[in-house]
Amino acid sequence: MTLRLAHLSDLHFGEAGAEAIASLGAALRDAAPDAVLVSGDLTRRARSAEFAAAAGFLGGFDVPVLAVPGNHDIPRTDLWTRFLRPLAPWQKFHGLDREPELECGDVVVLGLDTVQRAHWHMDWSAGGLSQRRLDRLAARLATYRGRRIIVLCHHPLRHPAWAIGREPAFGAGAAVALLRDAGALAILCGHLHRADAPDEGAGAPLQFIAPSALSPRTKGSPNGWNLVTIDAAGLRVETQWLHPPVTASAPPASA
Repeated sequence: MTLRLAHLSDLHFGEAGAEAIASLGAALRDAAPDAVLVSGDLTRRARSAEFAAAAGFLGGFDVPVLAVPGNHDIPRTDLWTRFLRPLAPWQKFHGLDREPELECGDVVVLGLDTVQRAHWHMDWSAGGLSQRRLDRLAARLATYRGRRIIVLCHHPLRHPAWAIGREPAFGAGAAVALLRDAGALAILCGHLHRADAPDEGAGAPLQFIAPSALSPRTKGSPNGWNLVTIDAAGLRVETQWLHPPVTASAPPASA
């Protein structure tokens, strides 16, 4: 059995242009994946109109869609909502489950919420995993032991060398250790707006960072998405660029 998954990240509805949205939709329909996975930042500022636009776009595909929140999916300036009901706007359009799961044969995709309301440092966009979230992840991994597990989250659980100055998600090391012990296949994430596949060595799960699918803030990389293919030979990832590359700084992720 061959499974093909479209991995999107950083859609940023609210700043995404109509032409880019149409181009992405056409590319996904042409690719005809078995499921669409979205690793957060569906919106620019967590506004209802942005969530509605994202829900309308993702609802246009006749395959399962799995999405987790990103740091842009909780209010930035409405501190009351950010601290007391941070995912209320998200849940209005995308349901109550912020850590959804998808089973496709012997492959299981586990959504992992890495969004934090605040940090001790100034970069509140950085993610994190509390002990409670880590314990919940450990229990979910135990449930699916023996299956091929993919984790979908917004923040990278390890940063590439070029991500200088970006605060890492706290608890990320502990999460990677759990995934290594469970024999997880891969981590799919975004946040950095550039495609990469940093390697932590033998035994660690592969991590694939998708470029921004729609945001004009591309960090020197063109917009694109990752096509993940899983078959008897293993897992392969190919970045599908929506426009010709503008620099050579973000080569396609592959494995």
